[in-house]
Amino acid sequence: MQTKSLRMLTLLSFIAYCCRAQSVQYENFGDVTSISKPDQKKWQQLKTDYNFSQADINSRITYNQYPVLNADKSINLEGWRGEDVNIQLAVSAKKDISSLTVSIDDLVSDNGKTIDNKQCEAGFVYYVIADNSRGICSKKDNTTYNNIVVPDIIDFKPGSSFAKAYTNRPVWLKIKIPRDADPGIYRGKIVATCNGSAESLNVVLKVSNNVMPTKENKKFFLELWQYPVAEADYYKVKPWSDEHFRLMEPAMQNLSSAGEDVITASFFWDAFNPSARNADEMMIKPVKTKSGAWSYDFTNFDKWVNFMMNIGINKQITCFGMAPLNYKYYYFDEAQNKVTFFQEGVNGAQYRQFWTSYLNAFQKHLQEKGWFNITTLAFSEKNPDVLKPLIGFIKSLNKNWKISFSGKYFPQVQTDIYDYSLISNEVIPESTIEERRQKGFVTTFYTSCWERFPNTFVMSDPVDATWLSWNAANRNMDGYLRYAYDYWTMRNILSDVRSNIASGDRFLIYPYGNTSVRFEMLKDGIEDYEKIMLKFGRNNTAAATNNVIRTNAQGGFKSILSQFDFKKVNPTVSRSRQIQQARTVLE
Repeated sequence: MQTKSLRMLTLLSFIAYCCRAQSVQYENFGDVTSISKPDQKKWQQLKTDYNFSQADINSRITYNQYPVLNADKSINLEGWRGEDVNIQLAVSAKKDISSLTVSIDDLVSDNGKTIDNKQCEAGFVYYVIADNSRGICSKKDNTTYNNIVVPDIIDFKPGSSFAKAYTNRPVWLKIKIPRDADPGIYRGKIVATCNGSAESLNVVLKVSNNVMPTKENKKFFLELWQYPVAEADYYKVKPWSDEHFRLMEPAMQNLSSAGEDVITASFFWDAFNPSARNADEMMIKPVKTKSGAWSYDFTNFDKWVNFMMNIGINKQITCFGMAPLNYKYYYFDEAQNKVTFFQEGVNGAQYRQFWTSYLNAFQKHLQEKGWFNITTLAFSEKNPDVLKPLIGFIKSLNKNWKISFSGKYFPQVQTDIYDYSLISNEVIPESTIEERRQKGFVTTFYTSCWERFPNTFVMSDPVDATWLSWNAANRNMDGYLRYAYDYWTMRNILSDVRSNIASGDRFLIYPYGNTSVRFEMLKDGIEDYEKIMLKFGRNNTAAATNNVIRTNAQGGFKSILSQFDFKKVNPTVSRSRQIQQARTVLE
């Protein structure tokens, strides 16, 4: 009876979520002709009311400037077993479309084998207003940034879509090739129905003999920082309530499917803790009792970690708060009956006293839960004058504490940093990366607000997100970090993503379970990385060394890979063509 009731509750929650999500209004940005307007001469080239065609997955489809016209009605794809293969399509409309649906048949091979159409997801791509603020970490009041209309949101939830006259509606199609699919050629049909009028495209999918690694055997280390309290604020729900977790689940399921390795945690609220909030909203609640003793409530922390682990994100817990940007440390003071704080550097006496008690209690709790060995204490963008005493203090309490750090490369501290993520332009010796790997350490890189390209801004070229994983492979690094997966600060984010920094710097996905073009392209690149490691690198059991990419036997591929270098990119060189050419050796 309890199981039946639980299933019913889950079903009702899912229905409630879908109802809320389906009420979302996309492209609620009004008249955008001052930003982007139709070129009527180009639209007159479209001889029918609606056109359905394949589009370049590595390019942004304009909102209304011109239609997508591709006379080729056959789409040729290829992929490994276990791979997600993506296609971008487009419906161009000269008349309003009030009801647009897209479906795909089962894919059938020449010898009668089938890839069920349940393995195929069609998502509608929606536009947002952004600006040309790439590379901007803080906008200046006297600077004007050109506005643009960009396709970025992907809604994979079942249903229909729309398109206004003289606009495009991109469609994202994902084919999940089963791991046990027979190699061969599979054929099927994609149908778009516009106001009852159907158009179709043929799909020819070549399934390779090769098989993608399982999640347990993957090599790419992905760390996208999560902001659960920011999600609660967006949805206007109580942090850590059942409703909060229910609303977060689709986003975290998407994150798990990408191969996320890290649970982002905090000693206070979300990472960086820019301002004080209600004490009960803290992930961990430190309490100074009336007697002056300290107690700690780990209830919300445990809820969060268990929630993420149940979703499949369970390799590492990374906890922020020991050295935030403002050096403020919050706690609930029973005597004052309120949240208060003190502000002090890492060498201060009060700092040491506060954190000695806090870390000892945290350690005990982690050990009781069986999580101590997978937990790291995290800091970002600090210099050695802060890092060295901070690490020394932590190790004096327990030498087995693991440290995560993202920032510049400092050789003098790297041996004490378990998880080291470097700024994109920083250089670390390959021999050092390999030494770290042999010790079980992790070495990645990250992009942030200042890299103009390649990066993952809303206005970035979609292929840039894919390029990043090729760069990780070129540098023999373990993966990639981005500081914000879901830090939603704009109330109208489903239509307008402009803020005080580069558009999209704070998030890779959208509310209500919506993914993005950038996030899907990032996942595409991660799959490329896994292929590289299987064919040329650390997954290749026939390799004589772990660093086989650098051996003479793979000199040709080494040359190809060496082009994926931040110092070699420039706006005149097509990164899309670069990846297309490089992928030929992975087939």
